[in-house]
Amino acid sequence: MKARFGELVHEARRRAELSLRELAAQSGIDYTRLYRIERGERPAPPLPHIRKLAEILDLSIGDLLVSAGTPREVVEELLWQERLRPQEMHVLSETRVAAEPALLEKNTYAVRMISRDGALCRVRLGEAELTVLSFSAEDELVIVIPPELISVRAKPGSPGEETVDNAVSAHVLKVRNTGQLTDLVLEADGFELNALVTRQSAEAMQLAPGMDVVAVFSATCVRTRPRERRGS
Repeated sequence: MKARFGELVHEARRRAELSLRELAAQSGIDYTRLYRIERGERPAPPLPHIRKLAEILDLSIGDLLVSAGTPREVVEELLWQERLRPQEMHVLSETRVAAEPALLEKNTYAVRMISRDGALCRVRLGEAELTVLSFSAEDELVIVIPPELISVRAKPGSPGEETVDNAVSAHVLKVRNTGQLTDLVLEADGFELNALVTRQSAEAMQLAPGMDVVAVFSATCVRTRPRERRGS
């Protein structure tokens, strides 16, 4: 029988000799909420908090996601896709601190839930339907798509496209080279998206304004949080 999310966290916290208040402070989860999560009275927190718990408690994020209700095969597929570009990620990580704030703000969107299957959710952004992970019960979310975790394919409908979580058709508005990186401003149906790729990749694909491309990214790379309601 699968261990519940709260049980895994509780047992790992005891092994780490952390009090509930200490874990709440380190993870950024409200003490009362964490207490109720451990008792099985509240659902698992959003993905960023699950990542933090896995790091603090030396737990597998895959095991935590499965215990929260996400099918094992889905978790394994999503986590595998995050590792598809290790060479590019090495280059991108060197400039991530400088590039991240402005581009992350541009890649932040308010969306509505279409459907959910456990933590796996479908949301609408412009005319596109995206797959994301969220443990919030809210129907309105804010999603952030890190530009350095987006792959760009030069030919829409290329082989293997059907195996990814999100494949958004777009065309290139701008190509901006900065050192080893290229910032692509993409126009999709109803929204703009910034993608960071290595300059070598951009030159190899001969990316230029007006070119049709597909922006590809996994559900696990998308950051999600409940949308704040005005007046609440």
